[in-house]
Amino acid sequence: MVIAFWNSLENYFTVNATTFDTDKKKVSSALTYFKQGTQAGDWASDHIATILAGNPVNYGTWQDFKDAFKAQFIPLETQNEAIQSIHNTPQRNREFGEWYQEWSRYAR
Repeated sequence: MVIAFWNSLENYFTVNATTFDTDKKKVSSALTYFKQGTQAGDWASDHIATILAGNPVNYGTWQDFKDAFKAQFIPLETQNEAIQSIHNTPQRNREFGEWYQEWSRYAR
């Protein structure tokens, strides 16, 4: 889900390259797409507060923002471990609820 969001965002900025022609425009716009009341929304809100507290205000580079996003939401090692764990979690003779609880622990 996170990767799909990121791919859509990158695609939107690519298609609208004349509008999003600076790192500041990309970062400031991207931060508005995070849903409030979620972990991502809280992260974005904190990111905005930190940026706006600077004097002068500095949004940083698009690459730095992408790296911070990926570090927060897509730790590669964790993602690979979770995918492997999901694939290796058989249901066997367990009740669905028991199996699902274990599966959802890895999915998160």
